[in-house]
Amino acid sequence: MRLLIRVVAFVAVLVVGLLGIGFLLADKVHIERSAKIGAAPATLYGVVNSFEQFDQWSPWAELDPDMKVERSGPPAGVGARYAWHGNAEAGSGSQEIIESTPDRKVVIRLSFDGFDQPSTSTMTIEADGGGSLVTWAFDSNLGSNPVHRYFGLMMEKYVGEDYEKGLAKLKTLAESLPPPATAPAAEGETAPAEAPAPAPAAASTPEAAGY
Repeated sequence: MRLLIRVVAFVAVLVVGLLGIGFLLADKVHIERSAKIGAAPATLYGVVNSFEQFDQWSPWAELDPDMKVERSGPPAGVGARYAWHGNAEAGSGSQEIIESTPDRKVVIRLSFDGFDQPSTSTMTIEADGGGSLVTWAFDSNLGSNPVHRYFGLMMEKYVGEDYEKGLAKLKTLAESLPPPATAPAAEGETAPAEAPAPAPAAASTPEAAGY
């Protein structure tokens, strides 16, 4: 009996200790990965500002070949939404574009089933020589739940690896796309505008004026 009491007491102390440490862990997590991609910022922006091609570069699409995907809202930009329902490995959730800066940045709100803390995914694009430097960042507020904070310790490794894989696939896709069409120059930018023709002289008689 004494041995049982000691075991129970040890387990209780261990649990309390782990919970106490959990409350001391960071309540926010930030993860980011970057990659140089041989495509113009406009090309990359066209890809990441929409979910139409997301399955072609997503690091999670191949986790469940039978994953159900629902796209809604506008085809691109703020309000575009992507929801997925997959197996235990792929999970379920949704993402929605909430901020979009042409050729520079796209911010996405993430929602994961079973995890009610707010998270965002941010794609930042910078011109880099003849290509672009793309940074994919993840930010989440883990709240006061110590279990979530312990989970946050593992996210750097697993989310980081997924982001590296996704950026590699994005590089392959973006570099296979044709460069964006160049908008035609506005009239007068490449050649001086012609001088306006002089106004016709005012009629001096009713007959000359057409009456």
